[in-house]
Amino acid sequence: MAEGLTYLSTADFKKKVCYYDFTSNQQPEWKYIGDKPCLIDFSTAWCGWCKKLHPVLEEVSKQYEGEIYVYTLDAEKEPELSALFGVRSFPTVILCPMKGGPRIVQGYHPLDYWQEAIKQVFGL
Repeated sequence: MAEGLTYLSTADFKKKVCYYDFTSNQQPEWKYIGDKPCLIDFSTAWCGWCKKLHPVLEEVSKQYEGEIYVYTLDAEKEPELSALFGVRSFPTVILCPMKGGPRIVQGYHPLDYWQEAIKQVFGL
């Protein structure tokens, strides 16, 4: 895992991103609770494309330091979060703007893609 990426557990997700009751059968309403937008990288230890993406997201975290959070998690260790977003392929990145619902991006993308996505989704 890249050094500048913050690991996100299910407990952290409930405190920093959005509180969900995973025991409820009802689909909860999305409401982002962070104080700035975030990216959440769903990856696995065995995924080659995930390993290639981590340095790119590290650079994103440096370029947008203080403006967005960049989180990563091991999808196999946090199955509730993976199920919540329907993550079935890796890497998958969730972009969480301050208003509106999350946006899901699958697969590896280079730095310029993420810069444009941040501009479009977060307005930065």
